[in-house]
This record gives sequence, structure tokens and C-alpha cells, in this order.
Amino acid sequence: MPPKAVITKEKVLNAAFEIVRGHGVEVLSARSIAQKLKCSTQPIYSMYASMEEVKDDVYNRAVDFALARMNQYYNEKNSAAMNLAIGCLLFAQEEKGLFKALYLTDYRRQFLARNTDKLSEELFAAFLRIDNRLSELEESKAKNVFFKLITYWLGIGTRINTNTIELDIDEATEMLEEMYIMLTKKEGLL
Repeated sequence: MPPKAVITKEKVLNAAFEIVRGHGVEVLSARSIAQKLKCSTQPIYSMYASMEEVKDDVYNRAVDFALARMNQYYNEKNSAAMNLAIGCLLFAQEEKGLFKALYLTDYRRQFLARNTDKLSEELFAAFLRIDNRLSELEESKAKNVFFKLITYWLGIGTRINTNTIELDIDEATEMLEEMYIMLTKKEGLL
């Protein structure tokens, strides 16, 4: 008889993350995790008190994964801010399940009711670091520019993610550059 597989919290989290990444948060359950791990649901509930806790850990891992993926894109022709924005669009295109979980489901709203918005905070901090002109603005104005830009980006990202628009990265870059120039010009930064 082969030795019994040891189910750890890390294995449960990895399985849950891969389920959300591949199929979306809607199918995440103790049963779907158990099926992926080829075990019963008992080990899952021995490590997590509830599926809400599992989902919180998956959401946090998804945020870290998203930030790392968004920061991977680099094109020397672009500003750092534009590279981050394009990295965000590529994330929307390449990681459909995670993008939907982080932006397009009630999962985000439920998570944020219990936790801070680490993803937006991290993106805003990166946004401030990559364009020195933004440090000249009052924080409320810089947040306003960021809010408008991320809303525009999310609109494009959602359309790309849901396959309701065919847009190559060059076209998307041009659209984002136009919006960024318009927003910074409005704040007197150009």
C-alpha cells in the first residue's frame, strides 16, 4: 500500500489558487479543492475554519501574483508608468480567471469588506514612484489622476479580458498614453 499523501496548508492554498486561476472563483469550494488534491474535504477544514479563510488567502496570493506579473512588462520606449499600465493590460489578457476574481466579481467586494485594498494601494504607490511629477501634486489630486487612469485601464482591461474588444498592445498603449497625457496636462504637469 502506497504511503498516504500529506496534505499541508500550502498544498491546499496552491490547489485553491490554481482553481481560481484556471476556472474562476465561482467554482472554488472545499469539494473542488479536495478533488484537485485527491483527498476528502476533511484535511481542508482541519487547516481552515471556513472557505472564507481559504478565499482570503487565495485573494492575497492573487494580489501578490498580479503585482509581480504587472511589473514584469518592460519596453525601453515607454515611461515606467506606461510599462506598468501595459503590464496591467497583459495581466487582464493572460490571467483571465485571476483578473475576474480581483476585479469583476463580488469576491473582491466581499474581501475588501474585511481587508484593506492592498492591490490598489500597491499600484498607487508604484504610480507615485514612477512619475516624479506626481509628487508635486497634493495627494488628493494625485489619487484623482490615479483613479481616473485606473478606471480607464480597467475598462480596457475588462474588454480585453472578456473578449469583447480586439485590441493589440500598441493600440492599447496609444490609448493609455493619450489618457495619461490628458490627465497630467489637466493637473498642469506638462
